[in-house]
Amino acid sequence: MNTTSVLWQKNPALAWREIEEATVIISPNDSVMHELNATGSFLWRNIDGHKSAADLAVLLAENYEVTPDMALTDTQSLLEEMSSKKLLVAVPATVGESR
Repeated sequence: MNTTSVLWQKNPALAWREIEEATVIISPNDSVMHELNATGSFLWRNIDGHKSAADLAVLLAENYEVTPDMALTDTQSLLEEMSSKKLLVAVPATVGESR
């Protein structure tokens, strides 16, 4: 899946808590716990259903010492991994909306 322009939101069925700079996410359906490091937590906090991988990568590059290209590569990788674990869901495109 090309995650560059897809808008992402957190799976509403999940529970999560931030502990210091880490985020712990619990999938209640299968009782699996996922832990994100500081940069993963930064991205998690900014996933709001209105941002694409490209948008999130810009924020990552602005807040961490990483090039825009590396930020995009890392962001896409994390989004794909979280999507495969059903932690994120793609936001349905709105009719008439172009991105």
